[in-house]
Amino acid sequence: MISLGSAYRKFLVIFAVGIFFTNIADFSIKYGLIPLVWIGLFAVVSAPAIMKGLTSSRIPIQPIIYWSAFYVAISILWYYHSPQDEFAFQEVQTRIVSVIFLVLALIVFNGTDMQRLAQKWIAGAVLLATALNIYELFNPMTFSTIPGRSSGLYNNVNQSGAALVLGLILSYHVIPDRFKMAYVGITALGVIPTFSRSAMIGWMMVVGYFFVRAGFRAQIRRLAVLAVVCVGVLVSPLWGDIQHSLEQRGALTLNVFERIQFFTGGGRGDDSSNERKAVATRAWELFGERPVTGWGTGASRRIEGFDVGTHNIYLAMLVDHGVIGFFIIPFLLLSVLWGLNRKTIDLAAPWLIFMIMWGMFSHNVLEERYILLAVALMASMVAANQSAPDRAEQATAVPIQPHGDLVPLA
Repeated sequence: MISLGSAYRKFLVIFAVGIFFTNIADFSIKYGLIPLVWIGLFAVVSAPAIMKGLTSSRIPIQPIIYWSAFYVAISILWYYHSPQDEFAFQEVQTRIVSVIFLVLALIVFNGTDMQRLAQKWIAGAVLLATALNIYELFNPMTFSTIPGRSSGLYNNVNQSGAALVLGLILSYHVIPDRFKMAYVGITALGVIPTFSRSAMIGWMMVVGYFFVRAGFRAQIRRLAVLAVVCVGVLVSPLWGDIQHSLEQRGALTLNVFERIQFFTGGGRGDDSSNERKAVATRAWELFGERPVTGWGTGASRRIEGFDVGTHNIYLAMLVDHGVIGFFIIPFLLLSVLWGLNRKTIDLAAPWLIFMIMWGMFSHNVLEERYILLAVALMASMVAANQSAPDRAEQATAVPIQPHGDLVPLA
């Protein structure tokens, strides 16, 4: 029989994944409910768990807590090096809220049974996002503001693709073996309608890692079946009907074709890629002008002559904080994976690969809630499995993670 305390903790996990990983928190802006309201509600409903953890010393002090303090400290210090205008102040507020949210998620995901529950609900979020993206492919601009590209509840096509890839990484090991190939294919069907090149590259890197680790011989039959199905669809009248339907509905736009050409090696680049190159070049120049001190917190958000940010978290931190900014993301990744062992390597490796790569395409890595949830869940699982040998060898020791067994990774 499930105890009241266990049911409450499961509710917190479901609330976190259901509201923030699906991006309902941001999507609800359209209905006048800002994300800060959801975060505040999350903090309120988590308060009993926080108080109980503090009074019973059940909340582990993980390295990521030290990183959080470091990040907040340099954000505040470099605010005084900025113009101290409303943009800089807003950036500091955003970072502090992100850190608070990260810590709340760490507390909620404390316990291997809670982590496994989170993985299962993330799998559900992946299926939901895929269904919405496919629906929007045939009904352009249902959610997205860009014709021909799906975003679902994420409002942003790149974020939609990234969430699907992160969801695949985090939930892959709770999917039964006989359904794993189908699940991988389903995530592809969700990522493709976004036509996000960075998300597609990330998906291929992650799936490539899964196949290498599983062994090509073990996957060859499934790959052959998948290839036959894909070829069969492309050469059948069904594909012609699909293509005609997409053209009639305005889903196949010039922007979409330009993005497809990116993978075939054709084309001269679209406006988006050209703009990204230009802003990245200017950001690097700004770093060169002030390599030690940087330009202050939030400076990378308002580069003169551009209406967009750097699309690169590494460049953004260099512009804001100078050379010390380079270490912010590496220190974060190191703090998450501190104490990594063989039990979590197959989960952590594709996550690390994707996070390093995604930072090169996004400057919002440290504020998007689905990414922060993924960071908190990964840190919690690494810490839980790290403590396992100690529990086995020292039966009298107080467990750091008190709930459940180890997270199975195969």
